[in-house]
Order: sequence, then structure tokens, then C-alpha cells
Amino acid sequence: MVTSYRDVVDRIYTLARLHALSVRWRETTTASRLLLLYDGTEVVVGRSMVPIRNITRAALEDVEHDLEHVFGRGWLR
Repeated sequence: MVTSYRDVVDRIYTLARLHALSVRWRETTTASRLLLLYDGTEVVVGRSMVPIRNITRAALEDVEHDLEHVFGRGWLR
């Protein structure tokens, strides 16, 4: 499993390109950002709160679970 914010973001962008999804971010707190994934018709197909600081295993598991239906099981490992 990836462990840094940069690794998570890189994985998200790589998989989004493969699935033809648009990645958009909304800053919500100083510790996390809201991720929205849009398909080609501008419909939100995935969303998750991605931690920026103090990244814990539980927070990464939440992100993985939130986007599993879009990227598939184990996409963050």
C-alpha cells in the first residue's frame, strides 16, 4: 500500500487516465482534500476525502474503500 499523499495522488491520476475520468479537487480542511472523479458526461462517479497530513493506515483504507467501485479492489496496494 502507498503511504504518502504524493503516492496516492499519482495513483489516482494514473488510474483516472486509464478509466477516462476527470480529477477535480476541493480544499475542505488543512488536513484533507475532497476528491471528485467525473466521467465524460460530467457525472460524479467517485468521491473521497484524501488526507494531506498525518496520513494513517485507516485513512488510506477509507480512500481505497471509497474509490473501490471505480478503480477496482486493491487499487491502492
